[in-house]
Amino acid sequence: MIRLVIIDDEAPARLRARTLVAQYPEVLQLLGEADCARAGIELIEALRPDALLLDIQLPDQSGFELLAALSYQPMVVFTTAYSAYAVKAFETFAVDYLVKPLRAERFQLTVEQLQQYRGAARTIDMGQLQDLLEQLRPPRPPLALPIKKRDRIVLVEYGDIAYLKAEDKYVRVQLQDGSSHLLGRSLSQLEQELPEAFARVHRSYIVNTALIGEIHKYFKGRLILQLKDREQSSIISGASYTAAIKQLIGWT
Repeated sequence: MIRLVIIDDEAPARLRARTLVAQYPEVLQLLGEADCARAGIELIEALRPDALLLDIQLPDQSGFELLAALSYQPMVVFTTAYSAYAVKAFETFAVDYLVKPLRAERFQLTVEQLQQYRGAARTIDMGQLQDLLEQLRPPRPPLALPIKKRDRIVLVEYGDIAYLKAEDKYVRVQLQDGSSHLLGRSLSQLEQELPEAFARVHRSYIVNTALIGEIHKYFKGRLILQLKDREQSSIISGASYTAAIKQLIGWT
């Protein structure tokens, strides 16, 4: 058995990884999971797994920094939403890499790689690791959405936004507290600029996925997204977005 630990700050990503690992009960044994580097280091040192499914980008440290802090070197499978990160990391250090969202057919190849490399000595040059981290560190994303109000600009923090709704030539930016702003831009433009936590779920809606509390099935393959804002907003997804939403949350 290959004993492994999952380190990822996104709950849907951990669920997806856990589901895939469970498909190989005779090969893989999941020891535990963590949502940040600090908790991950403690878990790894306590359980001494053979392998890690490790997200490169964690909220407190990078996956590279986590590896540098360990007292031993387990096999590493990097997981990331950035394919350029993954390829470079794989070529330099990892047993394998997986680009999110994780796919079952690709994960099978990862299992084969883990079996192949188990027991093989793999030494990581920590100096090279730190150099790679600096080269690949992404620019810090903006923390707020600027909204022009006559003679001033209001900066709305992304974490305060519940959803965005297209209204004629404007977009209504609905906040968690029930207030809203009108923005003179298109939803398609904003979709390209918003942080990863935001997802298009309908032709007229983008939601903050961190606020999705429940999802219910609806007519004709659509879904009802129940948000955890003050208004307990319910948004019905477009039928063409259902597959992407299910993939996002690991709904198989």
